[in-house]
Amino acid sequence: MPDITQSFVVDQPAQAVWQLLQNVPEVVTCIPGFTLTGQEGEATYKGKVRIRLGPVVGAFEGEATVVDVDEATHTTRIEGQGLDKQGGSRARASVTYTLSESDGKTHVEIVADMKLTGALAQMGRTGIVNDVANQITGEFAKNLSAKLAAAPAATPATEGSSPPRQAAPSAPAAEISGGKIILRALLRSIGRLFGFGR
Repeated sequence: MPDITQSFVVDQPAQAVWQLLQNVPEVVTCIPGFTLTGQEGEATYKGKVRIRLGPVVGAFEGEATVVDVDEATHTTRIEGQGLDKQGGSRARASVTYTLSESDGKTHVEIVADMKLTGALAQMGRTGIVNDVANQITGEFAKNLSAKLAAAPAATPATEGSSPPRQAAPSAPAAEISGGKIILRALLRSIGRLFGFGR
């Protein structure tokens, strides 16, 4: 699979966004479809994610480790892997995100090198994975912005304190569904076939 590149802008200073992104349990609550189940040490987190791409469903269990944090450049690299015990699909990913600030707003760039095997790998070759990544990134950006906007008013007494490092299990999350995405991709293909639409 080719690298997946995503980006979005948050209407907050880079330092505020950076501080929140270092609090992995809080960040996971912003990612649709993900559930945090535990933590090992200070940098390895265990979790689950359920993905549906048309008739193919993957219920992955795995872990992600924060392997490199560069505060000077606001860059972090995370390595993760997961296994779908029922379907047999496997996933590995190396994800790097970088923050940059302009006019008081933060530009977040995410680059993911993903490798899929099993049934979901067949769907990955169709380009649907990129569409799902767009959907997840859009919802994540919206949730992250809302959390940052609410944080000062919600926790004035904890300003300047360090975020909790030990993760508690998060509430179960709904699965990431690619059904509508597949339908939109099909309609776009039909439109191109008949010479209309983009």
